Amino acid sequence: MRARLLSQTFPLLLLLCSGGAWAETQPASKPAAAPASSSSSTLMTLEHAYDIAAASDQTLRIAYLAVRQAELLPLSALTKITPRLNGSLGYDRSSSSFTSPDSQGRHRGIASSDLTLQLPLLDLTVFPAHRKGKLAVESSRLGRKFTIRETLFGVAKAYFEVLKGERVVAVNQQSLDLAQEQENLAQKRSDVGEVTRSDVLRAKVSVETARRALITSQNDLEFQRNTLLNILNLSPTVTLRLAEPLPYKRDVPEFGPLLAKAYDRREDLRERALAVQQAEMHREEVRAKMAPTIVAQGGPSIDRSSGEGTGGRQSTWEGRVAVQFPLFTGGQRELDIVGAGYEIQQATLEKERLTKTIESDVKLAWLNVQTLEGSLSAVRAQVQAAEQGYKDLQNQYSAGTAKSVDVLSALKDLSGARADLATLSLDYQVALRALEQVSGTFQDLRVRQLTEK
Repeated sequence: MRARLLSQTFPLLLLLCSGGAWAETQPASKPAAAPASSSSSTLMTLEHAYDIAAASDQTLRIAYLAVRQAELLPLSALTKITPRLNGSLGYDRSSSSFTSPDSQGRHRGIASSDLTLQLPLLDLTVFPAHRKGKLAVESSRLGRKFTIRETLFGVAKAYFEVLKGERVVAVNQQSLDLAQEQENLAQKRSDVGEVTRSDVLRAKVSVETARRALITSQNDLEFQRNTLLNILNLSPTVTLRLAEPLPYKRDVPEFGPLLAKAYDRREDLRERALAVQQAEMHREEVRAKMAPTIVAQGGPSIDRSSGEGTGGRQSTWEGRVAVQFPLFTGGQRELDIVGAGYEIQQATLEKERLTKTIESDVKLAWLNVQTLEGSLSAVRAQVQAAEQGYKDLQNQYSAGTAKSVDVLSALKDLSGARADLATLSLDYQVALRALEQVSGTFQDLRVRQLTEK
């Protein structure tokens, strides 16, 4: 697994370091306005970003290791009925002395060794423990799928945040250029005495306001790029040019079928259902401890003695079958059963709470798509009207039939409408993906490919 991930990551990182442009995996429209790129910049598509995150993200690696760790649990349960072989070695030495002059001391040594084979014949706790381990494996696999899907969606959000930041910077740059044109026009008219000095001052305020907005958006864009590089585990010094994906138009289903799909596909909800079953298996395991256990054991034992008046070797074989009855354990067993019942109730309530959360998330994502669809239609008309209104007022101001304050107000409306259109169109693309995310279908093919590795 690790070697395969490295083999997939190395070509991508090599392209990043060499500064070559990646070939796009799917057609893309012209990238949004961005700062001039140097020869060291690299063109990245959203598909490439998914691949890099899948190969390098630490959270995904942790989820994979959690699956491997959970796979040990069923094997651990089976060790309760596997044979055990124990050995021991010992040596005892004794000596005695007498006060009489004609008496000599006596010494005696005994070396012993034994080998014991223990074979559990019956332990009813094995079956629920093994079943619980199997459920834990399935639960961890579902958790890994959910983590992969969440991570890929996080990559998409960060990617579109950068694209949105680039659009906002471009809009603010246009607004600054228009404000400077208006300031120049007001200055020319003021120089010939057609308008008062207040028109120039208003235009200057508009220019500086636009400049401040541009600086803010540029810094926001820099932070958004750094966030994306951090998610992809790339160096902060890498310069990326992002290609805009093709429009992600999807047929938005009705809320009812969408919610039903979420209940059926969401891995975290299925994981909660398995948690309830694990809690039930834990209670069965506790109850099984009340049943008798049967153990067979036996093996050779060898004693060697040495010393004055003694010496020799003695070998014996022992074998026995023991049946153990846990009659009374001080009440701890009963308390464990009660505690296991509480665990089942807690797991059930957690599942019910997550069900409500999913319903709320799906509803919010569905309404967000509806809102953005209507807002986009309105803002496109708003931009068209604002552009025409600003053009008419600017012409009227040049002819002396409009006031400066009207032109600047129209410029403000135009800048706001353009910024709204730039951000809402990308927010809509993210909202469509969020709709798939909350229903458990986002990047389904890629998730299956990653979990099969």
